[in-house]
Amino acid sequence: MAFWIHAQFILIGVTTVLLGPLLPAIAQHWSMRDLQSGYFFPAQFSGNMLASLLSTRLLPRWGFARLCAAGMILLFLGLAILALGSRQVGLAGIFLNGLGMGLAIAASNLWAAESHPARRASALSLLNFSWGIGAVACPFLIATGLHFLPLTRLLPALAVFPLFFAIRFARLPVSSAIPSASTPEAEPSATLWKPTTFGILAALSFLYVGTETAVGGWIASYAEAFGKVSVGAAAMAPSAFWAGLLFGRGVAPQVLRRHREHTIFTLGLLTALIGTALVLTTHFVPFLLMGTALAGLGLAALYPIFLAVMTRELGAQSKRLAGFLFACGGMGAALIPFAVGAISSHTGSRREGLALVLVTMTVLLLMSIGLSQRLAFSAQETA
Repeated sequence: MAFWIHAQFILIGVTTVLLGPLLPAIAQHWSMRDLQSGYFFPAQFSGNMLASLLSTRLLPRWGFARLCAAGMILLFLGLAILALGSRQVGLAGIFLNGLGMGLAIAASNLWAAESHPARRASALSLLNFSWGIGAVACPFLIATGLHFLPLTRLLPALAVFPLFFAIRFARLPVSSAIPSASTPEAEPSATLWKPTTFGILAALSFLYVGTETAVGGWIASYAEAFGKVSVGAAAMAPSAFWAGLLFGRGVAPQVLRRHREHTIFTLGLLTALIGTALVLTTHFVPFLLMGTALAGLGLAALYPIFLAVMTRELGAQSKRLAGFLFACGGMGAALIPFAVGAISSHTGSRREGLALVLVTMTVLLLMSIGLSQRLAFSAQETA
């Protein structure tokens, strides 16, 4: 089960960030402005949000493997139709992508958290490291694919991969779908429905997922305008961001054994702020790529740490309640990148649109500083 979850997460990494490197090609395919391109983000992540809500009911009944199989089937359908019709068909396809990914992401992250209760942040970092492999590879795959195939043939070819995983997960025995590891940690069930704590977790999820998606989703379009480069070259620009994210998640398990989660969370946000500020102020392409990589590195450990905190706060009810918080992340991924596109269209400057993420990162940093004692951050993890 573990091998297939990690292998699936590589594919999810590809499809999650697919929209970013694909956006310049999609914009040309349907002759869209930035505001029209921005609608693809809410389409994808509203599907993600709906899937997260559905997972709260489906996961306790279906288990991890069957929910992953269902997610892969939806992802197959979405990729197959994405570029085969009008822009409205494309929006429907990207919605199905989000729906499929939402089911698989919720099941996979909760599987990792429940299978490794003593070192949740490390286990989630490793799982999301697999996601990062796909995210880094995606821009190269798209740039290479667009060189040899038209958009209308490239995306159906990619759809073969989620179909393979759907068949594989459907064949796993039901008994392997739910981990049986014991839980030595204390589970703070008293805060399950405490409005303040739940609201804080929801806000963190909304802001973090929206920020990461906005940077990864718009950096290719920003690079295209910034460097006057081709669509294919612009499609490769997000690799710097995802490479920084991948490296950070690769080293996070070791760092978390030596430093407190809250310390890593705060320092990560400071690094991401510095990197994003460099992206928005530099006039040199090498510095643009350096700032993008720094932003990815800074954000790397934040989501695994958030997921670890979330599962501690929700305790035994995580399968039932975590979907609501995943849905808040999906809402952030839908609205914040859309807002970047709207500001860009209104001002005529992608730099001003992308500056919105400086605001969201600053809010996250202030929340991190103020919430160090309120949430269930852990000290150093065990080996």
